Amino acid sequence: EQLYRWNCTDDRKFENFLPRVWCMVKRYQTYLGLSSNEGHGTQNSLPVLVMECLHKHFGVTFECFASPLNCYFRQYCSAFPDTDSFFGSRGSVLKFFPIAGSFEVNPPFSEELMEATVNHLERLLTESQESLSFIVFFPDFRDPVPVALTKLEASRYKREQLLIPAYDHEYRHGFQHIMPRSEVSVRSTHGTHIIFLQNDAGYARWGPTPERLDALRESYRPGLDRDREVAAEAVPVSSLPSKDTPPKDLPLGPPKLI
Repeated sequence: EQLYRWNCTDDRKFENFLPRVWCMVKRYQTYLGLSSNEGHGTQNSLPVLVMECLHKHFGVTFECFASPLNCYFRQYCSAFPDTDSFFGSRGSVLKFFPIAGSFEVNPPFSEELMEATVNHLERLLTESQESLSFIVFFPDFRDPVPVALTKLEASRYKREQLLIPAYDHEYRHGFQHIMPRSEVSVRSTHGTHIIFLQNDAGYARWGPTPERLDALRESYRPGLDRDREVAAEAVPVSSLPSKDTPPKDLPLGPPKLI
């Protein structure tokens, strides 16, 4: 509801809210399937504490792969702009052309999409003279190594690369919108590479300093997100923020586009 309130200017009276929610939810239900072993992996997202760290220490204000059901920020790119745009989506990342800003990039594990994304990010960094930064999260697949990961590791814009080992971190389940909070965090069975792609201006503003990297590693520690979710379930409803009050740490400004 809050995403709709922030992003949908053509329906201030919420007359079309429920039909648009229905269309969006049915689209994702059709795409993901109903079985617990179907498409949830395409919608896994980073822990909330990691997103908070990215915003606080690296100025991230936008997700390049998200949906109305799993986004952290109020603006993001998603697979289905026709149903998602009412809730903040800016369409496909491959048709998104920012010239400034700091972005989180956590694509589904499709090798073709991952490679196309890397090519797109490199073009954006080459064409912009303003502060531009992409923090990319890729799985540690090594047998064989995906072409996209090889390109990332060889990129002239790569400033730093971290590897979070398998089972030492968690993701949020792709069905988090219909699961109990205490079950949302899922231990990762593969390592995760965190690769910082930044032009010179982006590096000067949001460079991965040792202190910032330490904070990022700490935010990934298993169990932190789960503890917060369990604590949130115990909070009385009367003490929660009003639906008209945006979260304090949610960025207000959109990225700068071409």
